[in-house]
Amino acid sequence: MRKVSSLLLSALLLAGCSDNGDPNNSKTSQKQDVKQIATESQISKGYYRTLLPFKESQARGLTSTNMASAYNGETFEDGLLTISQKVYSPDEYFYRDGQLLTKEAVQSYLEPQFTKEEIDAMDEDTRIERNAYANFGLNPSHKGETDPVKIARNSPAYLSHILEQDFYTAEDAKNDKLSGMTIGLAMNSVYYYQKEQYGEVYGQKLDPKISVSKGKEMADEILSRLRVKSELKDLPITFAIFVQSSAESIVPGRFIAYGTSEKGNNIKKWMSIDEDHILLPSVEAEKIDEGLNNNFKQFNESLNNYFPNFTQAIGSAHVVDKKISSLTISIPLDYFGKAEVIGVTQHIADQSKKYFDGLDSYEISVVDNNKPLALITKEKGSDQNIHIYQQ
Repeated sequence: MRKVSSLLLSALLLAGCSDNGDPNNSKTSQKQDVKQIATESQISKGYYRTLLPFKESQARGLTSTNMASAYNGETFEDGLLTISQKVYSPDEYFYRDGQLLTKEAVQSYLEPQFTKEEIDAMDEDTRIERNAYANFGLNPSHKGETDPVKIARNSPAYLSHILEQDFYTAEDAKNDKLSGMTIGLAMNSVYYYQKEQYGEVYGQKLDPKISVSKGKEMADEILSRLRVKSELKDLPITFAIFVQSSAESIVPGRFIAYGTSEKGNNIKKWMSIDEDHILLPSVEAEKIDEGLNNNFKQFNESLNNYFPNFTQAIGSAHVVDKKISSLTISIPLDYFGKAEVIGVTQHIADQSKKYFDGLDSYEISVVDNNKPLALITKEKGSDQNIHIYQQ
């Protein structure tokens, strides 16, 4: 991948940032009068305190549109914070949504590399829409190919989304100086395409090993682009590779590896991450924890015996180092009144204590279609909590 000019890159990275426009801009002037503070409350040791005043991400909103599914999007964001905690301790760092990579930059990076002939064939609006002038695309070049089937086979898009998280020490926060950064790269396991506009959607499965390899190459390229800015030259920057599940899957993808660059233009060492998300009950779950898999079946049976309109609960287990660490369960329920919801929820809470007490944490949602009725949670070292939503 080619390197880019520092002037053009800086403009793209910071385009649209309110704090980097006209020095006489009123927003910039006001910024000097706003005291930089952090939230007093910290939900637990595993959560970062957030810097105030709140600043939304420069690429806000792209996660929901770029990820293959909501399951992938939520796990990508949450998992990236967990990886960040390995590098930037919540006891020592404050958190802020990514401020450096703008929406335009992220969208430009997700494009394929364009050939000169492809750019020449675009009209002005298309060049602007696809950021062809910058031509910073990290996905493989189509090399002039326009057949969607051949593109899917020979040059599919591996990179789906980029997410930035920023971290500050207390001292650096006073001077609005960035202390560290984590960047997540969401890679595709399936490339979706259409043979014609508004036509049927097809999926081309991608080799996960190639997706991960491409992700590591892209991390080095993004790193080299960020290092162009003087304030990022020696900044610790962590990259994490996430491989999505398919759009049809009801379990999310997983993080494969992460690495930190203290300085320089490449990640010298990647750390492997042994995690996965699997369905309960399932053959996969039985291989990992036969007892828990059987307990989940008995949990379902107890719910079937309690209320006849119940179908079946579906569980998603988070597996870390070959061990199930947490469980997320969704329980469908036809809503017939507050008293029934309370009764059913209390029964579910009793059964979850009976069958899942050995887990560090679990979250059980009682829902009517997509409407939440109740929530039962347990965190490591804490008692079970129950919340009934007002209807």
